[in-house]
Amino acid sequence: MRRIPLMLAPGLLACFLGACTTLVPDPPEPAPSTQANTQPLPLPGDCPQAGAVEPVKGIAAGTDAQIAADLLAAVARWTNAGTAMVTNEPAWIGPGVPGHCLADLAEALGRINAPVLIAGNADETLASFRSGIVQENLANLKTAQAQGRATDAKRELALIQQSSQSESGTFLNLVVRRFESGSVQPAGMETWFVIVGPPESQNFVFHLERKASPHGSFSW
Repeated sequence: MRRIPLMLAPGLLACFLGACTTLVPDPPEPAPSTQANTQPLPLPGDCPQAGAVEPVKGIAAGTDAQIAADLLAAVARWTNAGTAMVTNEPAWIGPGVPGHCLADLAEALGRINAPVLIAGNADETLASFRSGIVQENLANLKTAQAQGRATDAKRELALIQQSSQSESGTFLNLVVRRFESGSVQPAGMETWFVIVGPPESQNFVFHLERKASPHGSFSW
């Protein structure tokens, strides 16, 4: 396993000493949003400059299940970010948009979303996670542009295999169902190993590893 911030070690120890397993219900499916985000999108000059993206929302303090649900909801918003904009805003519609603009948009959305979820002193696992979500967002932007409607890709919490909370933060070992846009059947199962920082006004992720889990469970 990769290096984990020392400040979070007590939380990990608490998890393995007092782990729990929790079944959770499926969350309601969110509707796509077209509300404007007040943060600017720094795009190259030859890309459309107008548009609306969903407001960024982080992880609130709460129970283990609430924190897990907030995390997955925030990741879903990130992966679908901008897809309503590129299908609804006239400046983004049509063959006149340069081919590089969707990739630039995905990177810009990553710069907006990542600081809301990821701690400034997070470990190296978060760089890989951020890159992966930016690529998922880019794929969804391309899908939205091709099909003419916003995407609704998401991940749902299937099971909390282990969890614990302490003053150092929250440890979560999750089984997650991944859904592609427009699908009612899971495209795959993943196991997430997450450490969320100490709760203040908002939680931030310090460590996150995710692996494909064909059988819905994984031994870390």
